[in-house]
Amino acid sequence: MKKEKPIYSILNNIIFLLKDMWRTYPLLVFYLVLQIIFSVISPVLTMLLPKITLDLVLAKAEAGRIVAVLGGLGLTITVLMALMKMTENGRYMMYNSMRSHYQVRLFKQSLSCDYDFIEKAEGQKQYMRAYDSLCNGDNSSVSRMTVSMVDITICILSFVIYSGIISYLNPAVLVLLIVLSSANYFASEYAQNYQYRVRDENVILQNKLWYVQTSMNGVDCGKDIRLYGMESWFSNIWNIIQDNITAWRQRVRNRFFVADTVSGITLFLRDSIAYGYLIWSVLSGGITIGDFVLYFAAVTEFSGFIGRFGKDLNFLQAANLSMCDIRTFLERTDVPDPQNPVDACSLKDMTIEFYHVTFGYEEDSEPVLCDISFTIKPGEKFALVGVNGAGKTTIIKLLCGFYKPQGGEIRIGGIDIGRFRREDLFSFYSAVFQDVYIPPFSVAENVSQKPLEDTDMDRVEICLDEAGLYNKIMEYPDGCYELMGREIEEGIILSGGQKQKLLMARALYKEAPILILDEPTAALDPIAESETYELFWRLSKHKTAIFISHRLASTRFCDKILLLEEGKLLETGTHEELLRKNGRYAQMFEIQSQYYKEEGAQDE
Repeated sequence: MKKEKPIYSILNNIIFLLKDMWRTYPLLVFYLVLQIIFSVISPVLTMLLPKITLDLVLAKAEAGRIVAVLGGLGLTITVLMALMKMTENGRYMMYNSMRSHYQVRLFKQSLSCDYDFIEKAEGQKQYMRAYDSLCNGDNSSVSRMTVSMVDITICILSFVIYSGIISYLNPAVLVLLIVLSSANYFASEYAQNYQYRVRDENVILQNKLWYVQTSMNGVDCGKDIRLYGMESWFSNIWNIIQDNITAWRQRVRNRFFVADTVSGITLFLRDSIAYGYLIWSVLSGGITIGDFVLYFAAVTEFSGFIGRFGKDLNFLQAANLSMCDIRTFLERTDVPDPQNPVDACSLKDMTIEFYHVTFGYEEDSEPVLCDISFTIKPGEKFALVGVNGAGKTTIIKLLCGFYKPQGGEIRIGGIDIGRFRREDLFSFYSAVFQDVYIPPFSVAENVSQKPLEDTDMDRVEICLDEAGLYNKIMEYPDGCYELMGREIEEGIILSGGQKQKLLMARALYKEAPILILDEPTAALDPIAESETYELFWRLSKHKTAIFISHRLASTRFCDKILLLEEGKLLETGTHEELLRKNGRYAQMFEIQSQYYKEEGAQDE
């Protein structure tokens, strides 16, 4: 398999990480520098201690001189070791905090990045790649890159020092140590690269496991699991996924076992030859006892450093690939705002225009919308109707800027929406979507979508009152401060219609000029749906409003109705005009009316 090329180089990612460290924990950079200095100097002094001791003893130096030299050297080594331990502890706490720092950044980016990255499977996979790389403790990408870049710097500086010492003994020994240690590096690199190449298999399996686990423990599926005896089915799926994860881990472990075997063989050969040459040299009189101790320690230290260098370089390369995943999600999931954006505050005309818009979710797939053109005037009540899959919600996603059209333009006030900053474009809309989400916060926070300290409580109460939910909320002891949801003990649980009223209050609180109702009443009965649409019509009296529904009776009060079918604009007009045309709209309306008549007769 072809080796995957990183998006960012190792040096680029190290600079990126160090800049982030300097902004977030500047003391960590100071600790890393101190650790490098102490880690290089301390072993050299430790290595020199026995040689100096032997040379002093063999030279029959005075006792006072021996005590002074060895005492001073020992004290220096002790202080350096203490300082090195202090910097290691400080570094460890802070680089773990850096891991948390990136987890928070990923989470925030997932909340604000372009919507298509979150909705599409590829975007979800990118997020899981990045997040998983931070969930392995000390082996996480940020921690591993920090440790590896420090260790490699130490190894390079030590390599220079010990190479000079060993070269003075015999350059051939130095070459031998480097060649055999290189074999360890390539063996380890083979295992690391294989683990990275197959990482997506693990991401997919972990996603499946998470989905099964949340479904098994979730409230929504709890009734079905018990009523239909699905326990064994879910358990079987769980076991299959776990077996696949175990098999994936075993394949990775097998590669690392091969790498460790090669490492063991080369280490044995390297040390045997080097130490054998030292023993021969001292026996043949080529070096003194003191030199033997020095060279022996130098070979040992050099072998350790060169081995660590190869291992750390492999770890650094693996960490670099994971850092690329993090930066890809952080830096490449946002389409930048236009260079010369239009000032949204200066916009007076809020006319919405779709001009020959064509769109498909995948470039090589059939378009979902084909050459759609229509105009919504300010204050107009506009309905998008059609069967499921006709393209109604896609139009809303394009209007909100969640996706960009592949052909044509979408304009507000005659200006292409691509010329607005994304934040400004979002400020134009308040929407009630089909998927209702009530987070476990207070009623007031659910209305304002802000923390309590930033919430205008008077405005919350006004919006709840206009939405017809104020009296219901005031029945609870804490009123607007009452917490909501099943996740909270004694949290407020609203009915389907009451949830819609809460979302209406949320839309009112934002005070956007354009209101959108994207088929949120699909789970309600016809009477509750009619009441919801009537409420929304009343609340949107002085605003532009867009309604989406597949129940045609709910949109008869609209100024204009657009009927979509298979991504194409089929009919346009008022409810009465479309009935008089006796076309597709009239046909669908008659079928739905007959259904409600039959349902009413059965109820009687």
